[in-house]
Amino acid sequence: MILDEPTSALTGPQADRLHEIIRDRADAGLSVLYVSHRLEDVLQVCDEVSVLRDGAIALCAPCSALTSNDLIKAMSGEALMVNKDDNSKTPGEPCLRVAQLATDIFPEPISLCCHRGEILGIAGLAGSGRSELLHSIFGLSAESKGSVLLMDAIDNHEIVIDSPSQAVKNGIALIAEDRKSQGIFADKSVSMNSTVAELGKLRGALSTILPRRERQVTEELIDRLKVKCEGPLQSIDRLSGGNQQKVLIARWLQARANVWLLDEPTRGVDVTSKLAIHEQLRKLRDDGAALLMVSSELEELMALCDRILVLSNGKQVAEFQRGQWSKEMLLEAAFSEYTHRAVRAAC
Repeated sequence: MILDEPTSALTGPQADRLHEIIRDRADAGLSVLYVSHRLEDVLQVCDEVSVLRDGAIALCAPCSALTSNDLIKAMSGEALMVNKDDNSKTPGEPCLRVAQLATDIFPEPISLCCHRGEILGIAGLAGSGRSELLHSIFGLSAESKGSVLLMDAIDNHEIVIDSPSQAVKNGIALIAEDRKSQGIFADKSVSMNSTVAELGKLRGALSTILPRRERQVTEELIDRLKVKCEGPLQSIDRLSGGNQQKVLIARWLQARANVWLLDEPTRGVDVTSKLAIHEQLRKLRDDGAALLMVSSELEELMALCDRILVLSNGKQVAEFQRGQWSKEMLLEAAFSEYTHRAVRAAC
């Protein structure tokens, strides 16, 4: 059996169940080839691991003798980048306020505030409302109630965000969970994909796009995010998932977004790209941007975020400050409304 990224769209409990099945089948004599960027999954379920880098085998060893850092070093040539955040750093002024946001997904209204210079994590199980929350903030939910207010950085007045066009106009970026269908223009160039959010800056006197200027801007973005491609004119669908994701981030960097809504920003990307994306998100935070980040990887949220808000079955059930959380606490909160519902149904 050959499995290619089998857990990329699964929650932790779902992945654990799949791994139990794989181990049972392997113990019964089935040979399994397991391909994954989730290194903990590899170490948990596999007996041996081979690491490929630049088309050659960089490592082959029993999993019992390895750590995640060993695999990362073999894959990228670099040791794992530890979280270098200054935990005592205080975020800036409020930047985005969500007040009494309600949709069919949320049985109770949700309110939150994200500050300049802060990464606010959104944790929860699949179907808990994480993606819907980001979509509603971006103005994609026509039936939503409540308010989304952006604080203007210059004179501090409130701007109502009620549509995607209003969000983009005021510097709000959305990196969607499914980059293939909701992010990239698959048949277009790297250049078009990285500049489409702010074409006005590339137009000349007759409102036509200046090719030389577009190419220059794209090359600067490629260099800044270390996008591996043949050049600005290469079709984006020829790039790896990690490099496609870098282009999406480049798109909003070029548009000078100051609020970032990130839905699984490192799903399905290689380890080297994941580390590069983490570095870029920290830099955005340090430069004063406000970031709301959804991730199914609790370790990723705990490494990057200043606060973590937990959703469970559409409800806002907990909020943790850096240093006050553990993986067990986050999981308990994420399951809370599902277990309570099961108990109520049994009574």
